Amino acid sequence: MPHDKSLGKKLLLALILFATAGWAHAGMLVLKNGDRIAGELIVISEGMVRWQGDMTGEVAVPQLYVVSIEARDLFEIELDAQRQLSECQMKMRGDSQQLLNCKEGQAELSSWMRVSKVSARPFIKRDLWRQTGYVALSARDAAGNTEEQALELDLKLSARRGSIRHTAVATYNVQQQSDTKTRDDRRAEYQYDHFFSDKWYANSVASYEQNIFQSLESRRLAAGGVGYQFFDTDMMRLSVSASLGYAVEAYANDPDRRALVFRESTDFSYLLNALGWQFFHRNTFLQLFDKGDDWRIQTETGFRLPVIGTLTAQAKLKFDYANIPAEQAESMDRIWMFGLSYDW
Repeated sequence: MPHDKSLGKKLLLALILFATAGWAHAGMLVLKNGDRIAGELIVISEGMVRWQGDMTGEVAVPQLYVVSIEARDLFEIELDAQRQLSECQMKMRGDSQQLLNCKEGQAELSSWMRVSKVSARPFIKRDLWRQTGYVALSARDAAGNTEEQALELDLKLSARRGSIRHTAVATYNVQQQSDTKTRDDRRAEYQYDHFFSDKWYANSVASYEQNIFQSLESRRLAAGGVGYQFFDTDMMRLSVSASLGYAVEAYANDPDRRALVFRESTDFSYLLNALGWQFFHRNTFLQLFDKGDDWRIQTETGFRLPVIGTLTAQAKLKFDYANIPAEQAESMDRIWMFGLSYDW
């Protein structure tokens, strides 16, 4: 009997050691609220982490809430379109430093928000075009003491393959008060980007603009410069570009102008929560060199939220300011718009 008890203790100890060893080598998901979930990573896609918990089963957690991941399996990791890592194992150094041990070498990851996708499946080949875009229709209608209607149509197309990116943008905006048209402007822009590193790119821009109620019959601009892509993931996108170019402007009441121009552009979007709420801000700044105080800025700031499928609702504030407006034109235009967009 003593022999049986000793054998039973040894078996129990072996089971405990086996279970402990299995737990020690299991993956671990650590969240910002302090939760630690043992298990294994399934996939990271579209801002969500799918995790197979040992005790919880499969769970989905917004990528925004992830502090660190340890995983036994090997994964393919896409940081952005220019940097893809293969056969990566996720480890931690201490309590705060996330490491990616990949076929290409070891990389330190400052935040999981910098990761676009993690999957055990192969990625789409780089020689295929990746296309995104949207068509948005926004409107405003007021009745009573003041009757006012406004309508805006926006289109954006972007296509990228490897180090090449093409972007086309078009906007048409019309507004009227008490059956009198008070706004009629349209703009089209094409931008070509060539990435010469993970973040830096050379860019060229050509644009055409018309704003009847600012007496601007046409503004044609061609420019070239450099840009920097800080983030390019489903969670956050931020790029800034600066360029020098040449502008030709035709006015209804002023002489035509030709001038060298400096152009700065910022494009930012941030996913606020797991419901898909998104904040965005875009601005373009122009400085014409024939007059030192002649500068203009156009901004668009707002929020987007999913409605159903690829249909998205949005509210935005458009703000245009010209430091030296055309004759009989106001310096500032400001308008709130509400509408829907179809994304792809």
